[in-house]
Amino acid sequence: MIVMPESLFMNVGVLEQAYLPRLLPYREEQQKYIAECIKPLVEGRNGVNLFISGSPGIGKTACLKYILRELKEKIEDIAPVYVNCWKRDTTPKIANEIARELGIKLPLTEKLSSDQIFDMIIKNTGKFKGIVFVFDEIDKTQDYDFLYRIVEDVNFKAIFLVTNVIDWISKLDRRLISRILLERLEFKPYSFEEIRGILREREQYAFIPNSWDYEAFEIVIRKTHEMRDLRVGLFLMKRAGEFAEKRSANKIEIQDVEEAVERLKDLYSKESEFI
Repeated sequence: MIVMPESLFMNVGVLEQAYLPRLLPYREEQQKYIAECIKPLVEGRNGVNLFISGSPGIGKTACLKYILRELKEKIEDIAPVYVNCWKRDTTPKIANEIARELGIKLPLTEKLSSDQIFDMIIKNTGKFKGIVFVFDEIDKTQDYDFLYRIVEDVNFKAIFLVTNVIDWISKLDRRLISRILLERLEFKPYSFEEIRGILREREQYAFIPNSWDYEAFEIVIRKTHEMRDLRVGLFLMKRAGEFAEKRSANKIEIQDVEEAVERLKDLYSKESEFI
C-alpha cells in the first residue's frame, strides 16, 4: 500500500493571482483616495474620474477589486462594473461585458450592435444611484467609443482607467480628455519590508506551519523585491512548495526555491517584464 505524504499546502488558492484577501495591507492610502472619488455618487453627484498607473504586480487591480467588493456588499444602489480590457479590447466586447456586470440580459436570438447594447445599458442605469466603471489594462483597447458613450450618456458615474503604461494618457484623444477630466493616482512599488509582510501573510494561510526554511523564504522575498512584482513571489512560493512535495520533504528548502527560480527564467525571456 502506497502512503501519500502529508501535503505542505493548506490552501494553495491563496497563492493564485486572482485571490483577493479580506484585508489589503499597505494600500490604505490609495483605498481612501479612491473611496473619496466614489463618495459623491452616494450624495447624488458625479464621482471623480481617475487615471491610475503603476508597474505590474504592485496591487492596482487588487486594490480596485477590493473596493468594488466592499461597494457591492455595503451599498446596494451604487453598481460596480469591472472590465479587463486585455480580454475585451473592443467596444462591442466591452459593451457586452458591461451589460453582463449590470445584470442586463441580452437577447440570444438577435445580434445587437454596440450602440444598441449601450442604449439598453443607458436605459437600465436609472435604477442605480450611480455606477463605478473600472477599465483595467485600458492601454489594450483598440478603440474608445465606449468611453464616449459612458461620458456623454451615463448621468452619475466614476470612471477609473488603469494601466501599467504611465504615459498612455498622452495618446488619448484630446477631445475625450477634455470630457473625462481625469485626476491621476500613481501606485509606487512595495518596499522590501512590505513585500515581506504580504508574502509572510500568504505563507501563513497557504502552507501548514513550519513548512519553510527561513533562508529559503528570504530568497523568495529578495527575488520578489528585485523584480518589483508580487506575482513573482506567489509563483516562487507555489512552485517551491510543489518541488519540495515532489522530494517528499517536510520542509521547503533553498534547493526548491532555486529550482522555482529556474522555472521562472524558463517562463519569461530576458525581454519580459519579469526578467
